[in-house]
Parts: sequence; C-alpha cells; structure tokens
Amino acid sequence: MRDHFKKKIESSKVRYLSSNRLGEMEQYRSRVNQYSKSPNDYQVGSRETKRVRHEIETVSGDFFAMDDKKDVYIKVAERLSVLFGRQIYLRWDAGSMKVFFEKTDTQKEYSVAVEASGLVNVISILAAIFDEDVQVLLVDEPEVSLHPQLQSYLLREIKNAVKLYGKTIILSTHSTELLSFGNINDFSNLVFFEEKKVPVQINPNAPELQGKKLKDFLLRMGQIYKNGFFAKKVLLIEGASDLIICHSLINKLDLNIDVAGSQIIPVDGKGQFPVVTKLFRMVNKEVAILTDLDGFIDDNNIVDLFTNLPKAVELANSCGNGNILEAVNGTKTQITALVKKHKDDMEDIYKIHPYWINKKEDDGELKIAKRALIGQLFSKSDIEKWPDCQEWKSIKSRIEALLAILEKVGCFVLKKGAVESYYKFSDNTTYSEKPSAAAEEISHMSEQDITFVNENYNDIVAALRYVAIAKKVDESFAIKKELLSELALALGILQQNTTEKDIYAAIKQAKGNATSLFKYQIINSDGRLGLKVDLQSKIVEVQGFPLIIYAGQNVNEKIDEVIKCRQ
Repeated sequence: MRDHFKKKIESSKVRYLSSNRLGEMEQYRSRVNQYSKSPNDYQVGSRETKRVRHEIETVSGDFFAMDDKKDVYIKVAERLSVLFGRQIYLRWDAGSMKVFFEKTDTQKEYSVAVEASGLVNVISILAAIFDEDVQVLLVDEPEVSLHPQLQSYLLREIKNAVKLYGKTIILSTHSTELLSFGNINDFSNLVFFEEKKVPVQINPNAPELQGKKLKDFLLRMGQIYKNGFFAKKVLLIEGASDLIICHSLINKLDLNIDVAGSQIIPVDGKGQFPVVTKLFRMVNKEVAILTDLDGFIDDNNIVDLFTNLPKAVELANSCGNGNILEAVNGTKTQITALVKKHKDDMEDIYKIHPYWINKKEDDGELKIAKRALIGQLFSKSDIEKWPDCQEWKSIKSRIEALLAILEKVGCFVLKKGAVESYYKFSDNTTYSEKPSAAAEEISHMSEQDITFVNENYNDIVAALRYVAIAKKVDESFAIKKELLSELALALGILQQNTTEKDIYAAIKQAKGNATSLFKYQIINSDGRLGLKVDLQSKIVEVQGFPLIIYAGQNVNEKIDEVIKCRQ
C-alpha cells in the first residue's frame, strides 16, 4: 500500500510508520548483541539523515519533523506537558540530534531512550498526523505498547486529524479499542483481511446497513462483539452461564479455540442471533450458534439463518429433501401432534423439567409442554415406560438426524433444554443465580475425567469442537523420533563391558549433540542385557517413561507400545 500511494502522489507526502517504531533506539534500551550501549549516547541522526526524514519509517523521522516544523513541535509538546507531565527537548550536539525528557515534578533530564516505549510511540504518531507534509499516513499496529485508554485517546486524535486536515490515515490493527462507531458509516471505514481471501469493505449504502436493528446494535456494541471482527469463526451463545461453562470445557479438553481464530460471544437473548449473525457474515466471518432447545422448538428464526447456506442445501438434498426447512417443519408437525396426544397423561414427566418449573404466567401450556417433553426425551433413559414409546423413539431419531445435519453447518441445539440442564453437580432445575450455579458446576467438572466430560456435556462440546482446531499439540511423535534416532544405536553397541558413558559418547558422535533428552541405565536381568530409558525433561509432556527394552527386541514396536499418542 505504501508503494502504491507513492506512485500515485509525491513520495514525500506518504508516510509509513512500521510497528517497530523505536528502530535503532532499541539498541540503547535493550541488550541486542555482545556490546552494551548507554541510553545517554542515543542520537536520532545527523543533518544529512534529516534531509531524508520523509523516507524514515521509525520515530527518528518524526523527531526530525518536530525539529523542522515548529508548529508540529508545539502541538506535540503541549500534549506531552498537559496530558503526560513531560517536557521534551530536541538538541543538536556536534552535528547530531538528541532528544531529552524532563518530568514536570522532578526537573531532571533524561534520554528518550529510557522513556516508556508507549509514550515514544504516541509522540511518533502525533507528530506524523500533525505534519502537514504528510497527506497519506499508514501506521502498522498503532496500539503497540499502549494501554487501552491511551489507544482510545490516540484514536480520537487520529479522527480529528482526518476531519480537520483532510488526511488519509490507514491503520493496521488487532485492537478492539481502535474500532469505534459514532455512526453507521464508520463501519464502512473498516477493511477486513483474511489469508487467501479477497479483502472485504462494506458499501455505506448497502441495504443491510439501513436496518434499524443493525444500526442500533452497532452503536451500542460492546468489546466482546468487537473481538469477533478479528476472528475467523464466531460462536454465538446465549448468556453468561454458557460462557462460563464453555471456557471451562475449553480448558478441560485443551481445545484450541483461540489458535483457530475463533471467538465465543454471548448475546443478549436469542432474539439477537439474527442481527449479530447478519453483521458478522457481512464481513465474511463464519458464524456458528449454540442455542437452547426452545430456540429450535418455538420457531424457525435461528434455523432459517442456516437453511439457505450452500452446504445446508447440499446436505438436505442428499437426504431426499429440497431444503432443511422441509425436514424441520415436518418433524415439528409430528412433535406437536405427539405432545397434544399425550399432554394430559405425561404431566408427571414434563412438569419436572425446568422449562415447566420456570414457565411464566403468559406462556402457552402447549408450547412449554413441547419444550419440556423434548428436553426430557433427551434427558431421561426410561423412554420404554412412556406411552407410545415407539413413537417417541421415532421422533427422537428424527430430531437427532435433523440436528446432525444442522451441526455440520454450524447450528447447535442444547437438546436437553438450557445449559443448566446438563449440570451434574449444581441445581439444574432453577434458572436463578445462573452464574453462581455455573461457577459451582465447573469447580466439580474440573475434577472429572475426559470421558465423563465428553459424555455429560456432549452438545456443548460438539459446538466447541466445531470452532476449534481439530488437531491437538502432541509432543509424543517428536519424542518417538528422537528416541528412535538414539535407542537402536545404544542397543547396537551394548556388550557386557559397555558403560553408560560409552552409550552417550556413541550418541554424541552420531548426532553431533552433546546432550541427550534421555537418561540411559544399563540393566542385566539373568544375563540378558538391556536399557532402562527415562526422559530428562521437566517440560515435555509425554507418557510412557521410564521404559525398559532388551537387546534383540524390536525398537520400533517397543516404542509404539509404550509411548502413546495423545488422544
């Protein structure tokens, strides 16, 4: 982009600030080689360097701009004095420029090289936006070293500069603090980049932006929604309790949600699912939803968000339906008929479900009975005792098959009811004090084994796996390769007079590595020589050590037998 603009307009009017804006100053702040440099010796550069200040892409160019333009200096210096309690001095010494600071309350000068990197970054960007020579400013990661409040301040200054001076300022950022929507058109200032995809920028006249719900949502959007703009996939869930449980399951199962570029976002009620889904899909984000059972039973508002996706149509066709909606409506018709038939003779079953226990006065009884009976259908194991049990089994199979298709396109339903219906250690019949109940649940969940967690929180886990990286980090394969490169050699030289020192020497000679990851101990069992091998690392997480192997045994088979890949 820098090179593009420099071809279009005069090169000196285009300024690019790299993310490593400290540049050569870093050598005076941190040890980068065998030499030590004093911060007091830091020099911005010579007068010859100053002549090409427009080409310099670090803070040095901005210090030269402040020296060259008194108005730029005043603009920056006044802000440093009033807002940050700093005085800044630019001095030429023996043909080189140096920069010093003085704190208002100490009156003791010190080199810029020991000032906080965040403040130095602020100076660099402020000088660039105030420099009238600069018409196009490109800043890579303006948030570098800045706390959230300082990012917010800097964004305000940038917006003012665009408005007052007519500059074009382009920011490349990973910070939600630099996403601010004063009106709906601000959304069109964003360009979304994703690897191997065409960048997306929304036309301010796009019909999607004209809807009142979307406008209102954008203007009151919180930070957690903004995180979704940096994600590849977004998983929408219904509330704080769901988020607590999801985060605990992610940690327990070691799911790589974050590395997959996925963001979990709790919405303000399922009524927000359509508008939030529309927003993220506009900018090419893949959206998945984890909804309570009523989000599926009551209406098709959530299902409709997925039925027209190309993959959904393909899956429906493969099952003999024109689209998923046909199968949904057919299944729901059967559910309604079955519930009406048994509404009176199954009260003892559905009236103990949280949907019924917590129903409101104006809730229709048939609607709540449908929710509660389907929730019980997936919660209870005694369906054989239900009236017309074969019909209930049939409808259960239809629902499972239908939801399996929906899950492949990102629509997940909590078949037992709400997330609380999956609780094994907390009260799962009340919807009051939800976060407290969730906190209690995860305190016990963390103590359970993986099989228990997968079985009892299966619907939640399925949604999380959908937005996670399928593969797990598995160090066992690398350890196997490392051990194979040594163990066959060690066994090959094993004789009655062989010492452990001989083994390490042979490994070092063959591999050119002085330190082995393994500890070898020679053993003799009734004249049968072998090795006891242990792992000499406190950070590698691999099971199977120590292992014992005897001369003549198959090394590959033994290693595969005792060192198991991570499940």
